[in-house]
Amino acid sequence: MAISFGVRKHIARWQRDGLIDGATAESLRKDINSRSSGFGLGGVLALLGAVLLGAAIVSLVAANWEAMPRLFRVGLIMAVLFIGYVGGAWRESSGDKIFSQALYLTAAMTFGAGIALVGQMYHLSGDAADAALLWVAGTMIAALFLRSPVLVSASVAITAFYLFCSLEPAGSGRLSYLWLVPILAFICAGLIWYTKGKAARHLIALLLIAYVIVVRFDLDQVGVLWLAALVGGAIFLADALRPRWLEQATHWSEALGGYGFTTLLMTLLFFQFELISDGVTGQVIYGFAILGCSVAGLALSGHRNLAVRWIAYTAFSLEVLYLAFETIGTMIGTAGFFLSAGVLVLLLATFVIRMERRLQKKSSKDGVTA
Repeated sequence: MAISFGVRKHIARWQRDGLIDGATAESLRKDINSRSSGFGLGGVLALLGAVLLGAAIVSLVAANWEAMPRLFRVGLIMAVLFIGYVGGAWRESSGDKIFSQALYLTAAMTFGAGIALVGQMYHLSGDAADAALLWVAGTMIAALFLRSPVLVSASVAITAFYLFCSLEPAGSGRLSYLWLVPILAFICAGLIWYTKGKAARHLIALLLIAYVIVVRFDLDQVGVLWLAALVGGAIFLADALRPRWLEQATHWSEALGGYGFTTLLMTLLFFQFELISDGVTGQVIYGFAILGCSVAGLALSGHRNLAVRWIAYTAFSLEVLYLAFETIGTMIGTAGFFLSAGVLVLLLATFVIRMERRLQKKSSKDGVTA
């Protein structure tokens, strides 16, 4: 990976400058190798190739679907599934961690396409949401038996597909996504623990954030925003105040803190922009709440959590510029606004530079005491 390569360059430089000895440098290199997943650019390209191959198979079969005998159609789908899952298991048993996952992903895509094509062929009743549920169930079972991290990530992605398919007014049991999506996310979390699929954890966090947004706009329920703000704030505070406990419990403390902080700020932004028609006063109140949360994020965990730090910087800067536009931007001309914006940006730069120095000092003190 590029990050590991950069760290190795620093290790070589430290050894060359005499900051560390040869034994320490070798120990650091071994630690990097032991923690590396080996899933770098080559793995990404292999998965991209699998996606394109799966799309090509689906397009080819769909284009010639009517010309094929019915039994041949089903046999073709089963053959691709067999090659993908059995071939992937064979490659994984040989120690291949990249192309085995690519074969698994090809099979999972073919399974989803097969559901749609077979349903069309036999005129089976159902809609896209029902097909997505069957697709995610089959992919989860495959992920369980094959212990594949890529199939877990695919399961989360298909769950998101089911979420958005459920928004169709003509769908049967349209509101069932309200309880099915959390259940599917919980099952995916268990599969992540079982398969050690770390990448899928980010997808679950993004799925749950999307779930909150969908519920808010689909049902017009403000309560879901308050619940999301409470949960996000609690997760952020757990990482900020008890990082060791959260790390021991989840082994994902900093990322959880970042996603919790993002959720908290996102809900405040929703409240702020919903008050646009009510005038500037309400927007300014929520704007100061966002600024306060940003400063609190920097003060509580910005020195150790890089995600929280940059989210706080971004939210603080954009909110200051937005409040300036809403309050003084309408009272002065274009030139005056740009002048004010330029001064604000320079002040923000000064704020960030000074805050970075303080956070670095605090991080150094914590490292010494630890």
